[in-house]
Amino acid sequence: MKYVIVGGGVAGTTAAEELRKLDSDGEIILISQEQHPLYSRVLLPHYLKGLVERERVFLKKESWYEEKNIEWLRGVEVVKCDTKNKFVELSDGRELPYDKLLIASGNEPRVVDGDVRGVSYLRSLDDADHLKQLLNERKKGDPAAVWGGGLIACEYLNLFVAHELPTTIALRGQHFWSKNLNEEAGEFLNEHLRQQGVKILTEQKFLGVEGEKELEGMKLENQKVECDILGIGIGVQSDLGWIKDAEIEVDRGVKVNEFLETNVEDVWAVGDVAEYFDVVANRHIMFGNWQKAMSQGRVVAKSMAGERSEYQQVPSYAMEILGLDITFVGDVELAAADKVLVRKGDEHGPTLMLMRDNKLVGAVVMGRNSDRVPLTKVIDQRTGDLAKVMNWQGIDQEILA
Repeated sequence: MKYVIVGGGVAGTTAAEELRKLDSDGEIILISQEQHPLYSRVLLPHYLKGLVERERVFLKKESWYEEKNIEWLRGVEVVKCDTKNKFVELSDGRELPYDKLLIASGNEPRVVDGDVRGVSYLRSLDDADHLKQLLNERKKGDPAAVWGGGLIACEYLNLFVAHELPTTIALRGQHFWSKNLNEEAGEFLNEHLRQQGVKILTEQKFLGVEGEKELEGMKLENQKVECDILGIGIGVQSDLGWIKDAEIEVDRGVKVNEFLETNVEDVWAVGDVAEYFDVVANRHIMFGNWQKAMSQGRVVAKSMAGERSEYQQVPSYAMEILGLDITFVGDVELAAADKVLVRKGDEHGPTLMLMRDNKLVGAVVMGRNSDRVPLTKVIDQRTGDLAKVMNWQGIDQEILA
């Protein structure tokens, strides 16, 4: 049996590792666009803050692939897939036949026009190395800016404030995570950032960067923000072109069912590139998360090895932004909810509980990490009607809005 895995991140590498446990004789080929062995993207901010050494970021050594008899093709990417004749074509011209194909190609940051020194992205280890060099060249008081309002934008704020760089953030909407936070939660977060000294510009349109070789500022529709370093955090996107051309169904990502199967036989997809059917939420969702990617890698390996397995897990992730903990659990897209219950904020901030068909399907929790486990259990049990949500949370109905 010949397994070809497209993507050398945590989802693809976990799948390769599990496949080797399940099939000691099969040929496993792991295709990675990067030159590095597997490393933790989760640890990149800690590396940038000086909390862990660079070598501690790596989860696998180069020798690991040979030890596991996994052929590791690095620095190449798939440019074409022929699902009828079952082969993929690589950027170096090689063609690789397969019996079972796994797409775990992840995604890349959205970029802006203007390639001048001082503009930063934060998705890969190479990005982190570049950003670390830029930060080392800055001194206290140098102006910094951020464009975007998501997870990576938060990491930039943490880094810039820690380096004592006066920071301005420009948002396309009124607040961070416009698809997941209501007005109350968004304004609570904005006020928290202001109290930490961050200048916030809302409802902005980005026009470009200024500077010929070195960054001088970012241009917005109605003003210029002077900055020596600019962090771009406007989300990510997947390269779906070659996948779509292979008549594999795509939408926002590669569409897969609860078994992580595509519409094409012997082709699966996992990780950040996969738009998977969540059996708990009862709809297709995309949720970029390290733990989810690892879990999907383990599950899909069983299916590829012949034991068809369903993926079922309530996704969640937690982050800290300038001292405020924020946790997302389950299906947190506001537009997909029938009703949003709000536990009014105190010094911690509000808790949003997203209901659909009178069941709890998702939650956004500010400052109360202890709520993460009970909310996850209610969502996972799929019995979280209003009464049980209130009972579990100890919430009085009068304070729900």
